[in-house]
Amino acid sequence: MVGILGVVTTVIDGSPVPVSGTRAQALLVALALDPGRARSSQALIEEVWPGEPPRSPKNALQTQISRLRSALPSGALESGPGGYRLVLDAEDIDLGRARALTRGAEGRLAQGHFQDALDLVVEALGLWRGEPIDSVRVEADAVGMALKSLQVAALLGLRRFGDALPYAQARAAEDPADERAAADLMRALHGVGRPNDALTVFADLRNDLARRLGTDPSPATTALNAEILGHDAPKVLQTIGLRAAPNALIGRGDDIDAIEELLRTSRVTTVLGPGGAGKTRIAHALGHRAADSMPVAFVELASLRSGEDVASAIGATLGLTEADYTVGSLQVARVHSIHERLVDVFSTRRGLLILDNCEHVIGEVAAVVDELVAATDLVTILATSRSPIGSTAESVFPLPSLGMLGPNSPATELFCVRARAVRPSVRLDPDAVAALCHTLDGLPLAIELAAARVKSMSVEDIGTRLHKRFALLRSTDRTRPERHRTLHAVIDWSWNLLDATEQATLRRLCRFPAGFDLDAARTVAEWSEVEDVSFALDGLVNQSMLTVAETSTGVRYHMLETVREYGEEQLDASGEEEQVALRLRAWSTAVSTRISAGYAGGRPAEMVLLLEAEHDNLLSMMRHSFAHDVSEHVCTLFSVLGYFWAMRGAHSEVLNWADRVQSSIRRGIAETPDDNAVMCMLVLAAHFAYGRQLRRVARVRVDLRNLLRHRTDIAPGLRFNAEVLVHHIGGRGLARKLALATRSQYGDVRCNAYVVRAMLAQNSGRLHESIRDGERALGIARSRGDLWAVGSTSQTLASSYGLAGDQATAAEYYRTSADVMWTMHAYEESMQTRTFLAMALIGAGRVDEGRTLVEELASGGMAQDWSPGHSGDTADPGPAHDSGARWDRAQQQSTSASLTAARAAADVEDGHVERGLAQFREALAIGGWPSQDASDPFMTILVCAAVGAHVLHGRAVEMREAVGELVRTPWNALVPGGFYDIPMLGAVACAVGSFEVQCGDRERGVRLLAASDRAIGRQDFPSMRIDRHVAAARAIVGDPTVDAGIARAAGITRHAALQEILSSLPVS
Repeated sequence: MVGILGVVTTVIDGSPVPVSGTRAQALLVALALDPGRARSSQALIEEVWPGEPPRSPKNALQTQISRLRSALPSGALESGPGGYRLVLDAEDIDLGRARALTRGAEGRLAQGHFQDALDLVVEALGLWRGEPIDSVRVEADAVGMALKSLQVAALLGLRRFGDALPYAQARAAEDPADERAAADLMRALHGVGRPNDALTVFADLRNDLARRLGTDPSPATTALNAEILGHDAPKVLQTIGLRAAPNALIGRGDDIDAIEELLRTSRVTTVLGPGGAGKTRIAHALGHRAADSMPVAFVELASLRSGEDVASAIGATLGLTEADYTVGSLQVARVHSIHERLVDVFSTRRGLLILDNCEHVIGEVAAVVDELVAATDLVTILATSRSPIGSTAESVFPLPSLGMLGPNSPATELFCVRARAVRPSVRLDPDAVAALCHTLDGLPLAIELAAARVKSMSVEDIGTRLHKRFALLRSTDRTRPERHRTLHAVIDWSWNLLDATEQATLRRLCRFPAGFDLDAARTVAEWSEVEDVSFALDGLVNQSMLTVAETSTGVRYHMLETVREYGEEQLDASGEEEQVALRLRAWSTAVSTRISAGYAGGRPAEMVLLLEAEHDNLLSMMRHSFAHDVSEHVCTLFSVLGYFWAMRGAHSEVLNWADRVQSSIRRGIAETPDDNAVMCMLVLAAHFAYGRQLRRVARVRVDLRNLLRHRTDIAPGLRFNAEVLVHHIGGRGLARKLALATRSQYGDVRCNAYVVRAMLAQNSGRLHESIRDGERALGIARSRGDLWAVGSTSQTLASSYGLAGDQATAAEYYRTSADVMWTMHAYEESMQTRTFLAMALIGAGRVDEGRTLVEELASGGMAQDWSPGHSGDTADPGPAHDSGARWDRAQQQSTSASLTAARAAADVEDGHVERGLAQFREALAIGGWPSQDASDPFMTILVCAAVGAHVLHGRAVEMREAVGELVRTPWNALVPGGFYDIPMLGAVACAVGSFEVQCGDRERGVRLLAASDRAIGRQDFPSMRIDRHVAAARAIVGDPTVDAGIARAAGITRHAALQEILSSLPVS
């Protein structure tokens, strides 16, 4: 499908892909307005560049055509003698689909199938995703107006006059002289009992037509006016107990539609949800909708103290007694009980009975409902409750929280509307409001109570005080029921309906912020009076104190934050806090040990799903253990959380906790399980090393040596990794150790050994060895089903092939790595790897593919919602938190800079040199060069690519400052561990040498270029290709000089070439 009703998009493999660039959008629209018909080049040029054709129109059009092809399914854009055409059906274009649905709706309407017509109209209107661009707007508006007219007509045909009225009013307002719109409005007004207003519409229409056109309304409209004049207003059907809405009901339109559909198919419908979810407001809204076509009785049950009064309360609302009574014109004889009277009155005509707040008298409500349903098929019952009625005729609608995703969600809209009603001048930061609503679980009552506090507080102040939400969220609105004036009263109402076993279970399970499964509930809550926790969980679910969800790890139970806070109150008062804390530690230790074993056993994908589910629980328990100085538990939990954060690219989270964890290691490591202890230290060491915190690395290595000396049950793969870490990189024994490890009986040890050898060989420029060992490691990883090892090893192989100049093979390995990481939900790492994939594609000459991937990444089309947030308690963060914040900023800058640089490379390769060079300079600025520190080696690659591109296109002088900074910061080419990365320094030598050939010491430049070739410098960007720079040097200094330099370098080793580079650059 091609979408032009809003943002111009295409759909490839089921996913929408926005078309970037106004020219490409205009081109696609020009072709999509008449799919299948060829458009000449001249016609397309006139539509894409109206009134201002480019300097070379046909070349410019061809460029846009090439870009558009990459955004469409293969074969969708065809060229021929007549020009270009989209090989798509009309209904493959959303506008064409809307036209087809309009025709279908017109046909069903003419046949009297009003609901079918309405369904088609709703589907068609759903195709609009925003304002279309100018070239589509006229045709889109015409179709849209036709659909809106059909929508009104269908609703009128269904006699849903109240629903039709706002649409009819909007249509009539668009064009006061539109007779069809005016007639529809007259019918809607007459249908809701407002004949005088309907007659006024006719009078206004007649005056407007006379003034503007000198004509009268058509005979049909005049006859409609006479019909309304000659009849009394339709009898307004009786409603009892319904209240008018005090304000707009926000964010519940879809829920109301879904419940209304249930009411059509089910005799009894229960809207189920916790207190404060908005059940009563929704029930009133549904009652008003139904009142257009049937009598409605709304009965409040909240005030009842005994279930015996349910039938009497319904009878009192209806005005029934045990004396004779009359309903309308129907005389009803004396009966003997209120139950019989209820059955009798609901047997006379179709009607809707709404029973509100049933949970505290649920048994008696069930008895009355079953009696009415069995006695008559004319009554439909809508109930609101915190627990189901339990009738066999019942359909349950669990009312969800308001949507909270993004700053324009229903939850944030509700807060903003209510807040501005209290204080119109209030400042509402969208992100702060969204965060506040998320903390309040999207619960409407909690949001409204919080919004009321802006009278004297800022949104930020409210957010910081939500840890005491029960004291904060109170209402002075005297129109609210007592049970809704405080958030505490809302939960208290439900708590008092629980039995002692359910109360004990709830308070013991309130410390699971991410929910829990049955095993966790048994571990933590099943003791003393709770003999079988599964029965208690059923009761809590029935009372809407828990929700149930099917997840990838099984059934999980979740508790609203408000309910959890209430549970904390009850836990504190129960004297069970210490026992619950011990059980939580036992549970979380078992889960952490299971996850560590799963990683070591080659089952990382399964462990990722488990850790995603339990992440917030383990984090909460790590905070609790740190606060209570349970050091061994902190280390155990950090071992799995730290690894998880690192895998997700959330490295700042590791550093936020690093100080506290390292201080816990020596106090609690003795009690920490072996594998967890090793993993904890490996994660810390890796992050300290990457951040150049060498003193802290040394401390971890000392602790790790002691651990390896005294622990015997460490998993073989973890032990090998630890032994490599404590071994000196340049030591002679390392090669022997790696060689022995490649023959280990354990697959993960062999795999890890080959990976380490491949990485060391790559850093030394021994690419053949690196590729050989990488392929062996990849084979072992695949045979073990170890997805994470497959992904990381593929990335190492991609880098090696890229160094060797084989960008096409590098691209395939980058793609494998990115796909595996995506499968593992390591979205940040996957997207970063896809950036390298884009650059490899560009380097392989597949520029259009690379550019398309860059734009997809830049548009956020692959972004995912999962994020660990900021987990560390930053009240006293220490220096590591600063490192984490810097890492966060560096990551964001690096991602943005890399995408800009990839665009730059694509532009230069496509011949758009000026634009490409400008984007290279912009990428350096985004990346923070030269102030950016060495934590991201990609910045060094980016500078080399930018310098190389400028040098190759005669603009070297513009890079003088960048080159100066490059040679003054040699540590940017150091890998973690303190030894030189020869290919990285080779890349620096190529960039600096080529610059010197053009703008400085040519002899030194040739020497650096020759040494770069021998060192096998990195060639991640096309502008870093050594052969291009050698060719450029030949053009300046001549072949003999260059040949002599290359011949001299060919006779030396790579390490000698490294020394040549170091001696030619001011580095040490």
